[in-house]
Amino acid sequence: MKENSEQKGSPELYISDDASKEVVSIVQEDPLTKRKLRWAHRKVDATLLFVIFLSNVLNSMDRANLGLSKVAGLEEDTGMKGSDFNVVASIMYPTYLVFMLPSNLALRKFGARVWLSLITVVWGLINMCMAFAKNRTDFILCRLFLGAAESGAAPGALMLITLWYPRRMVTSRVALFYSAFAAGAIIGGPIASGIMKIDNPRFRGWEWIFFIEGLATAGFGLLMFLVLSDYPEKSWIFKKEEKAVLKNCMDEDQIDDGHRPINTKRLLIHACDPLVYAQALILFCANFGVNTILTFSAIIVNKMGYSPSASQAMQAAPGICGFVGILISRYYPKWFRNHYFSTLFCSAWLIIASVLLLATTNNGARIFALCMLSFGSFGNVAMGPGWLMSNVGGPTRSAYGGAMNVICGGLGGLCTSYIYRNQDAPRYMVGHGINMFAALLTIVTSTIAYLIILRRNKQKEENPIDISHLTEEEAIDLENDHPDFRYVP
Repeated sequence: MKENSEQKGSPELYISDDASKEVVSIVQEDPLTKRKLRWAHRKVDATLLFVIFLSNVLNSMDRANLGLSKVAGLEEDTGMKGSDFNVVASIMYPTYLVFMLPSNLALRKFGARVWLSLITVVWGLINMCMAFAKNRTDFILCRLFLGAAESGAAPGALMLITLWYPRRMVTSRVALFYSAFAAGAIIGGPIASGIMKIDNPRFRGWEWIFFIEGLATAGFGLLMFLVLSDYPEKSWIFKKEEKAVLKNCMDEDQIDDGHRPINTKRLLIHACDPLVYAQALILFCANFGVNTILTFSAIIVNKMGYSPSASQAMQAAPGICGFVGILISRYYPKWFRNHYFSTLFCSAWLIIASVLLLATTNNGARIFALCMLSFGSFGNVAMGPGWLMSNVGGPTRSAYGGAMNVICGGLGGLCTSYIYRNQDAPRYMVGHGINMFAALLTIVTSTIAYLIILRRNKQKEENPIDISHLTEEEAIDLENDHPDFRYVP
């Protein structure tokens, strides 16, 4: 292992032992400190991570309920025709992307506890309003506001993860956070199927879906305010010594514990970094498959000839496969050498699934292929952001990387809204073909990212930057360019 530099201003960072090993700490802690740190991180898992996981489950259900409601008769009841549903499905993404930066700035100003709780309550209330929508225009207005409300949820959660966990733990926690999308798919369909059975002449089945799920989300947002904290030292849940070991861990790993301001000069450098875009594009491509499962899987199954209730309930099968895909990605060190080969593995499943969906008309085979598509897509959704967020060396890279992750994910969702058109039913050749192309693009972009990482780590070994003339503050501001920083392949 490369020893920590003795030059002036050289901080202690987590670095990679080699291309095939997980990042480990330079500092050798005593057994007691290790046990305390392990317990503290388990406590973070059980509180902060669990809360943002449940928030993302509700987010997943709130996104999927539009497709589930279409199966329940939303399109006919509101007079939508042709591509109206695709427009309604996509219209949230422009405001989602436009309001992402203002939402992130508000997050920095007011803190995650206040802002994430507030926007969760707001998007829950907006979902409740969709129960009273009567036509296409009403839904478009609601979805525009929904995109604005949800824009800060994922980047805020990703930022929280990087402020509470050291880099060696980020990938697994991001994977667990994104597994909530699959968990939402598992329970969302059966829940919607059950809600439709409510017998009340004042509300249609699809109206109950929006109202009840929105009410649950708004209530959970109030609970988030009681549990979330911006930094370990602000939490009322942790003891003083637990806060101390968490802070020391982050000081050792990221130096600033997330308190350092964003460096404008470094932000411009990161904005021109091809590695950020190559890794963020993995999420863009993966979101084609994920949004296919969340928004269109029940519709695809319904067009095979299954009843609305059965179509909704059967969404659980692809959801379970997606959850398994995420868990395998989370434990990738036991299965693969690194993030790159795990991404290739998931992409192979996507390609096989797309070919099967294009080639067969057998209902059983097509449902099995949807499960394969979910397995690969959710696996890459967990791996892509985790890979990018493992390669942040400071608050500036963390903020920019998290934003690029969510922007690319939103663009993927926007594009997917238009690839499954009514006129293409029941085969949906265009949609399945584009999913296959997205899988091939994932292979290309992840290969580019992998080669860039290998090249940069080699350059750091052979030609390290001389920081002997820099102050400690200046050395820390180098972030990813610091000679002790190693990218995780």
